[in-house]
Amino acid sequence: MRNGIKPETVVAAAAEIADLQGWDQITLGSVAGRLGIKTPSLYNHVEGLPDLRQQLASFAIERLKDRLCDAAIGQAGKPALIEVGQCFMAFARQHPGLYEAMNRVASPKPERFAQAAELILELFFRLMQPLGIPEEERVHAVRGLRSMVHGFAALESAGGFQLAENVRESLSKSIACYIDGLSALRK
Repeated sequence: MRNGIKPETVVAAAAEIADLQGWDQITLGSVAGRLGIKTPSLYNHVEGLPDLRQQLASFAIERLKDRLCDAAIGQAGKPALIEVGQCFMAFARQHPGLYEAMNRVASPKPERFAQAAELILELFFRLMQPLGIPEEERVHAVRGLRSMVHGFAALESAGGFQLAENVRESLSKSIACYIDGLSALRK
């Protein structure tokens, strides 16, 4: 085993390739080349390409979870959800390969992935509590919000926003309207 190469080093190299060159460019050969080692040496750290991609997805969602939690500190309700939505979008923009890794994780999902995903879901539930959304409606509300933010991220990455208006502002207004709509449904 080459000195300095650890499992987390392998995943970090895969993350760099994913973000710079795209998800499809992650191969054992490309990761080994980035690390300056021979491909068979990677088997000291991963079981193969599917295992590496699962580890990368876990790495990605843990990073997203950390960022979303940081963005939510000291906030609640609509302002918090707007801030977290912006943070989610920024993560997708700054780490397109990691974002894709999260969305292409194979089932069964790794335990690390599932735990981080559960913490993100709990964060959204806590942020929605001040809005008075009934517990039985929270899953639907979170799915709607996530779908909206993911849609923005997907459209932006595909070059879908060509008009001059600021995309961050569009996202903030969309989230605010969505939250206002949820609130109106309670009345």
